[in-house]
Amino acid sequence: MTDIIPANLPQNLPRSLPAQRALELVFGNYALNTRRAYERSLKDFQKWAGLHSAQDLESLDSLRMLEYKEFLRLSGKKSASINQAMSALKKICRVLTECGYLQQNPFKSSLIRNEKVSQLSNKGALRVNQLQKMLDANENIAYDERVETLLRHRNKVLLKFLYFTAARRSEASLLNWENIRQDGRFWIAILEETKSGVPQKLKIRDELYQELIAWRGALQLAGLNTPWVFPSLGQRSMGNQMTGKAINEAVRRLGHAIGLNISTHYLRHTAITLALEMGEPLQKVQAYARHASANTTVRYFHDQQLLEKNPTDTLPAL
Repeated sequence: MTDIIPANLPQNLPRSLPAQRALELVFGNYALNTRRAYERSLKDFQKWAGLHSAQDLESLDSLRMLEYKEFLRLSGKKSASINQAMSALKKICRVLTECGYLQQNPFKSSLIRNEKVSQLSNKGALRVNQLQKMLDANENIAYDERVETLLRHRNKVLLKFLYFTAARRSEASLLNWENIRQDGRFWIAILEETKSGVPQKLKIRDELYQELIAWRGALQLAGLNTPWVFPSLGQRSMGNQMTGKAINEAVRRLGHAIGLNISTHYLRHTAITLALEMGEPLQKVQAYARHASANTTVRYFHDQQLLEKNPTDTLPAL
């Protein structure tokens, strides 16, 4: 975690470890992306507040926290981003207080309320024919001639993997060949780093497994021995892990090729929505999507239904 200087405390308060180490111990079992978000939130707040000394920390109060929240809002941060940052600071302040690094918790939940966030999902579902058009466009995009064959093959398999498994881009980024295993008569992908922080597994349907095997063969034929299922094919990062940002850029480029402005999450949204539309039980789809709450799964479906079967569509024309 980012360095933070503990305040001058009475001798009876526990301070057996540096504050940084205490935070590392508390948040060590959190998911990687969650830890990064907490570190970034703390670092950004320290920079804004100019926290350099013990006295600076000790002078913090809820009004100062509210000022920071207002700063985030005025700087154009979305409500969800503001809530995420403040939630991280709330947790960090509570840990530092309970461990004795702060005499009083400066974060008062009764004063610092969450921003209201729209209940509508900000991502839509694609149609199957749009996915097919993206695959067709992949064959005609002007990729780097030095690796265009590998790029077309990788991006085709990547698109299918994200759609068939409803995986998140971070999960696809971290997937290595050792994660793909047989479980009885099924093939599965073990996700070691997930949003929940707990390893999970995804079923890989047979045709997708065959696509993955063919892709691995293409990599080996090209002399690219890499542990990553979806490696980077850049000249400076050839064979290294493909970042989540790069995965999103690959999907975005395929979308732009057919006139769509999309991100990787659209593929996940599409898979979940279509599964519900085809009559799969809610609990089964929730498990497939790995949503903590069924309400999230239902919202994906209802958002799309509201667009496709809107009551205003039946109003008489003028």
